[in-house]
Amino acid sequence: MVNNSQVARIKSAKTTKNQKPKTKNSRSVVWKFTNQRELNKSEFINYVERKVFRTIRKFNLLPKNKVITLKKSNDINTQVLKQILETKFQVGYITKPNTLTSNLSSEAEDIFKNIIKGNFNHKSKPSPLLYLSDKEIELYAKLKNIKGTPRKQDNSIQTLFNKFLKKNQDLELNILKASNQINEKTNN
Repeated sequence: MVNNSQVARIKSAKTTKNQKPKTKNSRSVVWKFTNQRELNKSEFINYVERKVFRTIRKFNLLPKNKVITLKKSNDINTQVLKQILETKFQVGYITKPNTLTSNLSSEAEDIFKNIIKGNFNHKSKPSPLLYLSDKEIELYAKLKNIKGTPRKQDNSIQTLFNKFLKKNQDLELNILKASNQINEKTNN
């Protein structure tokens, strides 16, 4: 026997003709952050593009003539950066570029190589891709159908990184932040 309150709950749980039932799988998740926040395809694309433009503003990377030049390359970083920048700026290729295409993963790898050699003073020039990892760039390229060759990684450093990445997924970002802190203390 069903009482009136149970009937009301059953009716409220049903959906109308135009309303789709909300299930956990109704949204196609392509990226999951360490805080368990999930992004679908369009949210992830927007996240990457906003991150690039925020980095340009943060480090004042926009040239005075507002023409961004890149070194001609078929690597995935260059191809992704070119496509993102072309939405707002004029982009061209030149032998002496005014914008770098290094990313978080390559910077962290370089910093770690220097630390292993005993050189703790690593100075790098900022790049619009500075806060994006290889995984993020490769996923963006896949979602936007951008072709390019992936960055060659140093296997010895990546083996070491993989041991730590299980416990600290933000390892590359933490290495970059630590290097910046060391540089600030040595400059003061």
